[in-house]
Amino acid sequence: MVGILFAVSIVVLSQAAILVRFAEAHALAICFWRMLAAALLLAPLGLRNGGWRSLALLDRAERRQLLVSGAMLFAHFYFFFRSVQETSIANSTILFSLNPVLTAIGAWLWFRERVSPHLVLALFVGVAGVAVLFWESAVSNRPDGYHGDAWGALSAAGFSAYILTGKRVRQKIANTAFTTFIYTQAAVYALGACLALGVPLSGYPATTWWAFLALAVFPTLLGHALFTYCLNDLNVTFMSCMTLVGPVLAASAAHYLFAEPFTPWAGAAFALTCASMLALYWPNLRPKVPTGDAGRAA
Repeated sequence: MVGILFAVSIVVLSQAAILVRFAEAHALAICFWRMLAAALLLAPLGLRNGGWRSLALLDRAERRQLLVSGAMLFAHFYFFFRSVQETSIANSTILFSLNPVLTAIGAWLWFRERVSPHLVLALFVGVAGVAVLFWESAVSNRPDGYHGDAWGALSAAGFSAYILTGKRVRQKIANTAFTTFIYTQAAVYALGACLALGVPLSGYPATTWWAFLALAVFPTLLGHALFTYCLNDLNVTFMSCMTLVGPVLAASAAHYLFAEPFTPWAGAAFALTCASMLALYWPNLRPKVPTGDAGRAA
């Protein structure tokens, strides 16, 4: 049963880019309505049993980290939406899937976690995958695609920064309360950006409003909720590697719905991305060799 729920979460999460394409609105407006709807839907659960009072458990530095984490989540969503609007869905999702490597690098920089040869190899292979996609946009003379690829890379960096800046705070308050606070902050940041830049928040067609709601309900709440639930029963390394199925599912849906081709360049970049994740997680994927008396007896 857990395996089925995990498969559903992967499918739901992979379709976020498809829903963004159906939302005919500025990336900032999509971000605002998605985060606002998700925060309102999650608030009854996240704020019950003293959810607001849990903020009192945080010291001043941790509250600043919470604010920065919300800003990084907002940046991630904005960059990802811009990427989906300006390049292929395959490119956007492949570039975003590199975030585990960036997170590992950030953990080394900020938390002084050990740097292994596997991380170094993963970094170089991942950079090669990014270079392939940028080279594709350069040789095909697609400046918009080039910009969209840049947004995709920034979306991965933003998500990694969100994970790292919220790491300490997550340990102090309940996950639902943390998520509610983060979504609310992201909505406030998006609203401020919309007002400052004159981005319209209304006047959209019905399909766009349905897309806003679907983004909040399915990938934001259902997908992440199922993924988090499965963490209790499935191997985290296995789950992280299986998220690489997401770009394939997203690209397949984009080909069917929008006639987007899956180019050989994207295929090469995807292969390099998979190799990068394999290099990063290889120590946890190898079977453990028995040691001690049990090993000798075998």
